[in-house]
Amino acid sequence: MKKTLISLSLLLCASSSAMAMGLNVEQGKNYSTLDAEMGRSSGGIYIDGQWVKNTADGVQIGQAGTGYNLEIGPVTLSAGAKATYIGGKKGDNGVAFPVGGGVKLNLPWDLAVYGEGYSAPEQLTNSVKNFVEADGGISWTPVGPLIVKVGYRYAGVDGKDGRPGHTLIDGPYIGGGLTF
Repeated sequence: MKKTLISLSLLLCASSSAMAMGLNVEQGKNYSTLDAEMGRSSGGIYIDGQWVKNTADGVQIGQAGTGYNLEIGPVTLSAGAKATYIGGKKGDNGVAFPVGGGVKLNLPWDLAVYGEGYSAPEQLTNSVKNFVEADGGISWTPVGPLIVKVGYRYAGVDGKDGRPGHTLIDGPYIGGGLTF
């Protein structure tokens, strides 16, 4: 019984140290992003949630997702899926279930280059023909839990039932966050 309890305690400690939690904020010219994640900065399974608001026209995107990170030396490859709420302004309010992935390359001096893309074709949406999003940039971790980012984010839809396709989010951002 004692060995089982010790083994279980060690397993919990190992899995909790691998599942770091992070909170991030990004600010673009016309949009703001809030992001919470667990396990995103390490190998293995991760979960994350995100809210993006276009401050120019009120469009909102809410997401919850999960995926898997594979670390190969300084490179991390990820694949995942999300449940996305699209709060558009042109009659395209609805949900999408995009799938995609990304890559992160860790560089010297605590720098990293990252990029990811997700897409949901008409079969995985209820209000648009296609939902696409992409995010890429450079991050720097100057001290322990602090991360600073600069990048570019895009999200757009192709209209359905006579509604036009349009951009939801588009532009550069600066951001920061903490990983615990």
